[in-house]
Amino acid sequence: MSELPVGSHREIINRMKASIKAGKHWYLALVEAIRDYPEERFLIGGEALDWISLSQMLISETGEGTINRREITQFFNHGKPPINITPAEARQLVGDTKYNLYLNYLYGVTVEASLLKAIEAEIKKEFSSLGLAPPEDIQSRAFITIYEAEEDKLRAVFASETGAGLPNQEIRDIEFIYWLFKYRLKISDKEKVASDTKKALNWLKSGVNVFPRLFRG
Repeated sequence: MSELPVGSHREIINRMKASIKAGKHWYLALVEAIRDYPEERFLIGGEALDWISLSQMLISETGEGTINRREITQFFNHGKPPINITPAEARQLVGDTKYNLYLNYLYGVTVEASLLKAIEAEIKKEFSSLGLAPPEDIQSRAFITIYEAEEDKLRAVFASETGAGLPNQEIRDIEFIYWLFKYRLKISDKEKVASDTKKALNWLKSGVNVFPRLFRG
């Protein structure tokens, strides 16, 4: 990923600070900063915007003391943005390109991770209905249910296809989740893709998730 010129980085941070100081809600100022920030440093798979890492960086450099800490916690830890913005408003606020990059992250990372959680919950429920404790290999069972392969095998394929050099485990995991999304689209028929996606979206709407979404319809 290319390095961002310091001047443009600092200009965006300063503009965000000034907007908040002038009375604009920090969340709207954050969205504007995301809109203006060059996305190259925060792309997953070259096509999904890691807006969470970008948001955390912007908030950190703006100074959390200028932003409502409770709202930040609710946003990042409980998936609750302080302001609801419709899809139409979101597209207008950030522009078509950034919004599409956001959608790629939403479906390729957030929804895919939610699908794994939803399937794990189904497996737990199935065992509970039989009066049995959840199995220790519940995550492994979820991978096989969704992707028809063990996680270790899929990670090996992922590493082979994408190569080495990713900077840390957190980024590797996000890249892997996005890769799993694309892999699922390749191996599943349209009906299963639609069914799994609906299952994941229902999980997201259930209120038990901790996957933040930048915009809510």
